[in-house]
Amino acid sequence: MRVLVVDDSRAMRMIVSRELREIDAVTGVLEADSAEAAVELLPTEPIDLILCDWNMGGMTGLELLQALRAAEWTTPFGFVTSESSDEVRSAALEAGAAFVVVKPFTGAELRAGVESLLAGSGQAAPGATAPGTGGVEGAEEAQGREGALAGILEGLLRLPVRVARAREGPARQVARWTADYVDAEGGDAALCVVETPIASGLSAALTMMPPAAAAEWASSGALPDALSESFHEVANVLAKIVRADGARCVLRSVAGYAPGEKLPAAEQIAQAPVCDHFEVALEGYGTGVLSLVTL
Repeated sequence: MRVLVVDDSRAMRMIVSRELREIDAVTGVLEADSAEAAVELLPTEPIDLILCDWNMGGMTGLELLQALRAAEWTTPFGFVTSESSDEVRSAALEAGAAFVVVKPFTGAELRAGVESLLAGSGQAAPGATAPGTGGVEGAEEAQGREGALAGILEGLLRLPVRVARAREGPARQVARWTADYVDAEGGDAALCVVETPIASGLSAALTMMPPAAAAEWASSGALPDALSESFHEVANVLAKIVRADGARCVLRSVAGYAPGEKLPAAEQIAQAPVCDHFEVALEGYGTGVLSLVTL
């Protein structure tokens, strides 16, 4: 089985491709950085399965699937996405997707989707759970937010992660990164604030960059483009748990700030109803403080 991975994130293409190569039935993996690139590549290569992100610049994953089906292109199609709502899953399956795997996913969950095609079942993979049916929500209820945060990062990075409550948020004298999230109506919903050393470690681990390289960038107080893109993927997955009440939100943007620079959202953070601070230790990649802020 030859699989085409379509995602505008280089980091996520690398992760999905890595997991696919562990599946015996997969004999080849190709990549496209956009739906438009996939459309150009498909007539030139034999492809047995398309795995696609939902949100991409230009044509979305759903639009790609709809265009292929309108052109009577019958190649099996699956989604690998951070979108976890019932509406997204229903829209994907109604458009002809064989399964939906929700980030962060395990290799077993991705394998289940691929093997469902081989078995001819067309059933959704176990990773395609809707909110409230287990997964992160269940982990948070059983272990608290620190357990949920550790679980979601370990699932994404495949590395041991230790999370403990911290008394204070990221230090102002340290370079920081922020991710801001919106609700379904586009209103401010939540923030994630991360010290750059652990942001660098998380981002480097995502793409299996050596810890020494992560430490070098962490000491510089900045992230190169490749790590910035990877941090965007990490922040995208944290959308699942960034709000203390579990309400669904979507990542809007990420931004970096120099040591001592005041965060534009400082007043929002000060007035936020919930602001939880955590010390995150990632095996081999360092330690740092991360705050999850419910607005």
